Amino acid sequence: MIPYIVTKMEYPCKLDRTITDDASLVSVMMVNNEIGTIQPIKKLCEITHEHGGIFHTDAVQGVGHIGIDVKNLNVDMLSCSAHKFYGPKGIGFLYIKKVLRCFLIWKEELKNLVCVQEQKILHRLYVTGVDFIRNGAEPYAPGNLSLSFKGVEGELLLHRLDLMGIMVSTGSACDSKNTQISHVLKAIEADEKYALGTIRISLGRDNTNDEAVKIAEALISILKKMD
Repeated sequence: MIPYIVTKMEYPCKLDRTITDDASLVSVMMVNNEIGTIQPIKKLCEITHEHGGIFHTDAVQGVGHIGIDVKNLNVDMLSCSAHKFYGPKGIGFLYIKKVLRCFLIWKEELKNLVCVQEQKILHRLYVTGVDFIRNGAEPYAPGNLSLSFKGVEGELLLHRLDLMGIMVSTGSACDSKNTQISHVLKAIEADEKYALGTIRISLGRDNTNDEAVKIAEALISILKKMD
């Protein structure tokens, strides 16, 4: 049996067309750690099982941020990392079907909090006419904003924001030193005029609405000075 590993964004129709009965394992990231897109794990799991394969999902970016019910998803394995939901760093776990109990994590209050913060940032940028796009597609995991600004460099925005006491990254936290267009943005065919100006804003329980407004105003100020 040859493993069939999905290492980039794959949608059900594409998996259904490419998977074969020789696939022993399919692994898909539940929430993209760079652009926040949530993959249709339940459907992907169904397709895998129809072909006799085992399904694993990397839920590191999802646990603690979106509702996860392994019974409903019917996944065979699920992995996560504690630091993503405010636990100790360096600790994680692997759920294995029929060995561990089903768990359900649903942080409704946290979700509502960061969704409000996201909307404050996006609304302020929209009403002031900033030329930008939000990467990815709905549904998004709350608190994960990948924004691309036309005609600027993400690295420049990062350093200007840092001087203003605002910490962001230019892409995936796993590849924060790479200033080139990420493989994820290339995979979704992001417009290069915008993609080079990408920053990633992560929001969580320790952030406030005022800080969200401050982020938006800082970006607007920086971009206006560059016109």
